[in-house]
Amino acid sequence: MAFRSLASGHLREVLGWTPAAPLNARTIAIAALGMAAPVIVGLALGKPHLGFTIGLGAMLLADQSSAGAAASQDRPSAFAALLPAALAVTLATLIAGGPWTDPAMILLAAVAATISGYSRPVAVTAIRFIVYLVLSVSLLDSAGGHRTAVALVFGLGALWNMAIRMLLRGPAPQNATPTPARKPTPAQLRAHWRRTMREFPGWQFPIRILAGLGAASLLRHLWPSHHFFWIVLTVALLTQRPLEHVPVKITQRAVGSLLGVGLTWAILASVAWPLGLAAIICVLGAAAPLARSRSYLVYSVISTPVILLVMDLGKPVATALLTDRLAATLMGAVIVVVLNIVLERVTTRPTPPAPNAVSA
Repeated sequence: MAFRSLASGHLREVLGWTPAAPLNARTIAIAALGMAAPVIVGLALGKPHLGFTIGLGAMLLADQSSAGAAASQDRPSAFAALLPAALAVTLATLIAGGPWTDPAMILLAAVAATISGYSRPVAVTAIRFIVYLVLSVSLLDSAGGHRTAVALVFGLGALWNMAIRMLLRGPAPQNATPTPARKPTPAQLRAHWRRTMREFPGWQFPIRILAGLGAASLLRHLWPSHHFFWIVLTVALLTQRPLEHVPVKITQRAVGSLLGVGLTWAILASVAWPLGLAAIICVLGAAAPLARSRSYLVYSVISTPVILLVMDLGKPVATALLTDRLAATLMGAVIVVVLNIVLERVTTRPTPPAPNAVSA
């Protein structure tokens, strides 16, 4: 009965729809322009792949806050979102294509995970950096000899996202009275971070990132004929700082990827006209940021075709490729769940009682 109740609650969360700020013209315009404007310019210049790559970068940078009207007013948050993306693209350009690409990527991700415990803003920045780093390496790995150009174009997507958020930011609320909050000083934050890193639970997130990306990289290289870098990306997306057996996000990502791959197959089977395909990508790319803050399941369904179609733009997307991406998603989810269970058992293992002292 307890298991049934737990499963029922998990399912409700997976299928749930989170209330968010109501959609308005500004919110919709930010989401639509993020993907559509670069694509239209790319098509007009005869370089559709450039437009789609910029649009993909803009779509992936749009997080929960960027979809809301309030966030579009926050200039510092726009720069804070751009910084990890720019750093990730730069470092990915330096390490991509070499024999030590995967170890370097995993090491950089582990370092970011280690410092993520410093504060909540640093944690958000570090996690965004990890995802952008892995995605950038994936894009550059498939770019061949044009890695620098692809990195620059992908990075422009982050810059474009920031630009439209700032250009379309609304007026500040008139009656808003910020509540004074006591913030910890840098010295207090450093002391807290050092204390947490002296205990094993403080290392659980870096360990899961390091082990998860390492296992995903190993699986990828064991089957080089398959498109299994998606395993690495899935691990990066699903490994969260909180330690749970099966986080709701993992189920949402797995189910969303399954439905998203099916949607991709349906699009490719029914749309052969390049402009029609471009229009569908634009619509899905604009809808993804709007869905992200409301349902990660819906976001996964919508964003999967965009990522698949853009990453393989100009190449035949065969059924085998879609099957590989689905299998990679499931394998990545299994890696994350297994590591969560192992690390949770280690960190919650009861301390054995001290032996009784022997009196003299």
